[in-house]
Amino acid sequence: MKRSIAFSFLLVMLANSLFASIKEINLNKNPDKPGPKPLSITYLPVSATISETELSVYFDSVIGYATICVYDNNDNLVTVETVDTNSTSEVFISTDAWSSSSYKIKVSYGTTILTGIFFIE
Repeated sequence: MKRSIAFSFLLVMLANSLFASIKEINLNKNPDKPGPKPLSITYLPVSATISETELSVYFDSVIGYATICVYDNNDNLVTVETVDTNSTSEVFISTDAWSSSSYKIKVSYGTTILTGIFFIE
């Protein structure tokens, strides 16, 4: 019984250490033009996470073509990907060669532009 509990504890600790390095990137919609806004919550069908080795972008619904741009802290373009969300709902971008710094992600589709900041340590 003690061996079973210890094994379960080890599994939980291993799972926590594997997933602790994955961080959600908060994506925000760029401000719209001035003027009255509708009083409704805006659903954003895009989410992103960063791990030790890759940037992951997920599309929860089909939005057509989307462009993913990543900029370094000097606003230099690091990478750009164009995605057809009709056939792909996930994009994985390797960050192995990127230096420790802050980065900005910009996901654009139609007239919508989402931006977020993330860090590689």
